[in-house]
Amino acid sequence: MMDIAKARLLILSDGRTGGENQSLGVAEMLGFKDPEVITLRPTFRNAILRKLAGLLPVSVAYQDFDGLLKHLRTVDVLMGAGYGTSRVLRACKAAAPNLFTIALMRPAGGAKPYDVVAIPRHDNPPQAENVIATLGNCNRITRDNLAREADRWRVRLQHVRGFRMAVMVGGTSRHAPFSPADATQLIDTLAKTLKAQASNGAGLLVTASRRSGPAVVAALERALTRAEKKHGLTTSFWTPGNPDQRDNPYLAYLALADAVLVTADSSSMVSEAATAGKPVYIWGERARMPKKFRAFYDMLAGQGRLRWWNGQLNLRPPAAPLLDTLLVAGFIRARWQKRFGGGKTAA
Repeated sequence: MMDIAKARLLILSDGRTGGENQSLGVAEMLGFKDPEVITLRPTFRNAILRKLAGLLPVSVAYQDFDGLLKHLRTVDVLMGAGYGTSRVLRACKAAAPNLFTIALMRPAGGAKPYDVVAIPRHDNPPQAENVIATLGNCNRITRDNLAREADRWRVRLQHVRGFRMAVMVGGTSRHAPFSPADATQLIDTLAKTLKAQASNGAGLLVTASRRSGPAVVAALERALTRAEKKHGLTTSFWTPGNPDQRDNPYLAYLALADAVLVTADSSSMVSEAATAGKPVYIWGERARMPKKFRAFYDMLAGQGRLRWWNGQLNLRPPAAPLLDTLLVAGFIRARWQKRFGGGKTAA
């Protein structure tokens, strides 16, 4: 029987970093060193037409679907994350039944068309032998990755002293806005709390996302300057798209932080912080979050991993990090062995 790590893997991506990182995290946990990724190209650029394309066959909704089918002749395992990507996975499986297909997050067409489906518990996964329910999202956070990035950045971040709070800022979502005023309030509130409660000094490790926008980034920069001058905090700030900051310290922030605060719009960053084994605080209005987000955060809170920000630094590090990616990889190996363990070989 072929080890799945020696099979030929292809990852399908819809171009969104969160979903692509889920697939890459699982692939790396399975032992794939440099998996191939193909980014699907929608046929329609207009946002409304792209949404309507979800009702059309994938051969119409995505460019060069026939070329992808030809590429599958050299592929054993096909994986992707997200609803739209799963539609392409399902169509590829129908065209090449010997493919071993892995769908991360709730897929199109139910669980049956796929070999493995991983769905977070808050998304009500069906009970089926090919389905594994996770607590959070799969990701690329591992102990080795964190240790490596901590070593790379330790000297560069040595000026951030004392209790280190990593702050992961998302942005406006369809559920709730995140304005420059919100960014200012976040940093000002944290600075006052850290000054009062961190007796040996404190620092902020802040990262924005592509969704934050230039106005929010500017507000964060002003608030961090004020936190340094008024409250004596030390800080580090990274933002995507800055040509002077090409080296991303995101993993180093997670590795070196004593605690992490995440804006409530990003369940992916919450999953990553919990996978890093850090106490996680959520910034935002719970009532404005989607029901499934609230359910996810409540599950983490029930395990003592997370708390909505209330001005108190009173969470202890959890006994163990989230292990969703490891559990999903183990489940995939078991399903692979069940399918190919009886003398069959991969496609």
